[in-house]
Amino acid sequence: MLQHLRYGGTVAERAEFPIITGSGAYKFLFVRFGYLVILIYSIFFLAVAIPFEGTYFIGSFIATLFLVRFVNLCVMFARYRNGRIAVDNGAIAVTDASATVTLPSSDITFLEVNPMGNLVIRQKYDKTAFPLVLLTDEDQSKLLDLFEDMAPKKTALTRKVIDFFDAILVAFILAMHIRQYIVQAYFIPTGSMEDTLQIGDHLLVEKITFGPIIPRMAGMKDKVHLRMLGLRDIKRGDIIIFKPPHEENKDFIKRCVALPGDVLNIKNGAVFVNGKKAVEPYVRGATSYRGFSDQKIEGVVPPGKLVVLGDNRENSYDGRGFGYLPISEVKGKAFILYFNWDQIKNFDFSRLGLIR
Repeated sequence: MLQHLRYGGTVAERAEFPIITGSGAYKFLFVRFGYLVILIYSIFFLAVAIPFEGTYFIGSFIATLFLVRFVNLCVMFARYRNGRIAVDNGAIAVTDASATVTLPSSDITFLEVNPMGNLVIRQKYDKTAFPLVLLTDEDQSKLLDLFEDMAPKKTALTRKVIDFFDAILVAFILAMHIRQYIVQAYFIPTGSMEDTLQIGDHLLVEKITFGPIIPRMAGMKDKVHLRMLGLRDIKRGDIIIFKPPHEENKDFIKRCVALPGDVLNIKNGAVFVNGKKAVEPYVRGATSYRGFSDQKIEGVVPPGKLVVLGDNRENSYDGRGFGYLPISEVKGKAFILYFNWDQIKNFDFSRLGLIR
C-alpha cells in the first residue's frame, strides 16, 4: 500500500469532495488512455532500440499494471458517476451512482491508499473503496489532510521512490528517442576514415538533415525513412553513418562519393564521377580495387543507391567490397568531433569541432 491513515472521528467541519464529472472526467480518462498508448508504443520502440531480450517482458509487465489501473478507473467512474465522499464528526459517507453508505468512526479500523488510486476504508468486518484518483488534485490533498498518516516517513519515502522511478523512466525513454531521431554518439575504432577521423575519435551524428528513421517495430514490415522531414538530400562529400548490406548489427561511417544516376569509375588511382576526376583533398592513398574481388560499383549508380568509400582508401572496407548502399540504410550525418583522449592529454584541440 502507498499510505496508511487513521481516522479519529473528529473534524473541524463537514467536508464533501465530489468526483470529477462531465467534460473534466472524459478529459481525465482520455489523458490516461493516451499515457497507456504512449507506454505501449515505447515498449515496442525500446525493444528495437535496446538489444536486450527482456525488454518485452519487463515492458509488458509495466503495461499490464497501467492497463489494469486504467480499467479500474473506467469501472470506478461508471460506479461512482456523480458520487462523492463526505467526512464529518463521527462518520464517513461514501456516495456512488445508486446509494450512500455511512461508515461510523467506531467501525473504521484504518484507511489506506492503494496503487490503483483508491482510498480503501477498512472496517471491522468489511471494506469500502472510493476512487481517490477521480477527485481533483486539490481535493485529494484536502481529503487526506483530514486523516492522520500512520507512517509519515514511509509515505514520504514511497512517494520519492515513485517520483524517482517515473523521472528515470521518462528520461530514459526520452533519451532513446533523441538517440534514434535527433543525435547519437559514436566511437571510431578503426583507421578507415583517416586522416579526417582517427582511431579513438568520439563524435556526434545528427539525424535531422536527412530525415528521421522510424525503426521496424512489431506489426511493421520494414523501417520507415521520413526523408520528406529532412532538411536536404545527401550530397557528394557527406560523411554518413549507415548499416552496410552485409552487417545488420554494425554501423559504418564512410564518405558519399556518388549519387543515384551518377556514372562512377575508379582508374589511375582516383575516382571519376560523370567523366570528371573527383576533387578529394581528404583522401589518403590511391583509390583502386586492389584487395577486392570484383568491381561492384563501376558504371551507373542505380536509383535509391549510393557509393560510399573510406577516406583511407588503402585501408577501408567500403562500397568496393559490399557494393551499392541503399539510401534507406543511411542513419545520419557526422556532425561534431568532441573528444579524442590521445590528443586531449597532449593539449591538442585542433581537430575538435564541426566535421567536414
